[in-house]
Amino acid sequence: MVDRSGGRGNPLTSGLRSVSVRGEVDGPVVEERAVPGSRATVVARLSAAAAVGYAAVGLAAHLATPAAEREDLFGSPEPLVGPAMAIVGAALLGRVPGHRVLQLMTVIGCFACVFAGSLGIAVHGFAGSDDPGPLFRIAAWLTLWTWVPAFVSFATLLPLVFPDGRLPSHRWRPVAMAALALIATMSLLTAFTDIQPEGEQPANPVAIPLPGGFLDVVQTVLDPAVPALALLGLVSLALRFRRADPQVRRQIAWVGYALALAVAAAFLAPAPVNVVITLAVPVAIGVAVVRDRLFGIDVVLNRTLVGTALLASSALVYVAVVGWLGGLTGSPDSLVGFAGAVAVAAVFHPLYVRIQRAVDRLLHGSRGDPYRVLGRVTEVLRDAAAPRAALARAVATIAVDLKLPAVTVQVDRPDAPPVVESVGERALAVHAVPLHWHDDVVGTLHVAHRPGTDRLDPVDESLLADLAAQLAAVGFALRLATDLERSRDRLVTAREEERRRIRRDLHDGLGPQLASAVMALDVANRALGHEPARAVPLVATARDQLQDAVADVRRIVHGLRPPALDDLGLLGALQATGPGLLPERDGAPRIRISGGGQLSDLPAAVEVAAFRITQEAMTNAIRHACAQHIAVRLDGRRDAVGIEVVDDGLGCAADSPAGMGLQSMRDRAAELGGTCRISAEPGGGTRVSAVLPLGGDR
Repeated sequence: MVDRSGGRGNPLTSGLRSVSVRGEVDGPVVEERAVPGSRATVVARLSAAAAVGYAAVGLAAHLATPAAEREDLFGSPEPLVGPAMAIVGAALLGRVPGHRVLQLMTVIGCFACVFAGSLGIAVHGFAGSDDPGPLFRIAAWLTLWTWVPAFVSFATLLPLVFPDGRLPSHRWRPVAMAALALIATMSLLTAFTDIQPEGEQPANPVAIPLPGGFLDVVQTVLDPAVPALALLGLVSLALRFRRADPQVRRQIAWVGYALALAVAAAFLAPAPVNVVITLAVPVAIGVAVVRDRLFGIDVVLNRTLVGTALLASSALVYVAVVGWLGGLTGSPDSLVGFAGAVAVAAVFHPLYVRIQRAVDRLLHGSRGDPYRVLGRVTEVLRDAAAPRAALARAVATIAVDLKLPAVTVQVDRPDAPPVVESVGERALAVHAVPLHWHDDVVGTLHVAHRPGTDRLDPVDESLLADLAAQLAAVGFALRLATDLERSRDRLVTAREEERRRIRRDLHDGLGPQLASAVMALDVANRALGHEPARAVPLVATARDQLQDAVADVRRIVHGLRPPALDDLGLLGALQATGPGLLPERDGAPRIRISGGGQLSDLPAAVEVAAFRITQEAMTNAIRHACAQHIAVRLDGRRDAVGIEVVDDGLGCAADSPAGMGLQSMRDRAAELGGTCRISAEPGGGTRVSAVLPLGGDR
């Protein structure tokens, strides 16, 4: 059996949070959760309060015992870990009622408190007396067996079912049953037999006489059972860690490592070392709760941290003030205590405000200071070199400032793959916030819930909505940058195609014509000396070829810039060429071309673009929309030229793909930094509206 005498090698390794051993581990587990304030929660809290009070009585008895006769009460961690587990487990049951892990924490903590309190009381009663009263004998009897349900449960069951309170699989059910049987058997044997040699401790007053050989055999069988089952529990914990998702791994990591060290130290390390190592378990619980919200206790944790820090700070203020005034007056009195209370009252609210802000930053980042978060994101967006870099830095800032596990921004681009910037694991980002820009949704902001929670707080949602408004502007800018880049690519392509066309026209058309004319003139020149009559038709042929070449040059030049623009101006050129689009037949559509403002002395690029856009719009209305009336209006402004072409034709569907003509109009406008919109008229027909900037004041 395990020796629980003076230098105990089995500290009551503090309970973590995970044990709920039930037979139905191989199927869906349905936990019966009590509602807050139910009988089970009340019983757990009352039991924890009674056990902690009993431990405090034992500690007082220990301090009242003469130093020479005191037992080493702190040779094992029960006096420290037991109250912590009992209090934490009972307190958290109010937040997560009916959680089997928290229930086990409370049970282990209560038994640890009973063992620690009984040891202090028994040592005090037996000090200097061979016949203590019944109360001290009962306390001595409790020290014989109360360590079993605490330590053995911790060493065997806790690793087996941590952290969700269920076995890894049904294959581990025999191990769990063996651990439960071991706890029950050892508790009964240590409580009602003399199986455990306790050195100078008094004999068990209720021991049932059994043959010594039988007890030796039982002890030989049970001694290796505890370490064997503890080892199996650690193996199950390691397997669970390997198969778990990242969230559960983070929950297991801190407490799992501390638990493994504590179990190993319980069997291998001497008393001072195993006590220190065991105390790492509650520390790991605190880290896991703070960092990974193991039980989803944000509210309880927040209030607990604030209350503890506020209580400690107030106590320090009170002690400092009372000590200082007591030193000045020479002796403490009621006035000094009153002054200390007044000082605490004076600093209480400022301390509370500062501590609450610090705790909020610890748990939720800068959520409590939304203007700071918005300011940081605004600064990041302003300083970024490009829209995509701005998105990436903004996502990182949001994740850090709000302490969110994962943040993703997706900007949707028409006819292009979406742009995605993320921090953390994208699969965790399940809460979506749309990025609205005017009447359009340009993308989505996805964020993950904080660990241990299944939703965001209203404060988070409100702040994320404000941040989404800022990101929407960046998303729209990214869309514009994408459109501009594609327009630039199309313009470059169109320019190269135009160059190729001109080269082909010059090489295949004008070049051979000129070469043929030169050859004809050479022949005519040679014939003039010998056969003048033969030179006449050759010169005529050369003349015809040169006339064709001149026509080709005019055609090429007209393609580059219509000569009518130089002769008649923009408005006149359109009025001269517009009717020329019509076939010579009855029923042709009526075209009305008008203009206003300053339309002379326009930049050449603007003039050509306006002419081509207007011509293309009229051509589409005649050939494709079967329009009967076409109204063209040019407006020469100080900084731009406005174009409107309205027809009463068939119109165009909003979702119809843009043809080469429509896309060409948009590209010509985009090349100058302007816009070109094609929309359907309410009564039928199509409206083409273009604005071409002039690039400076005229």
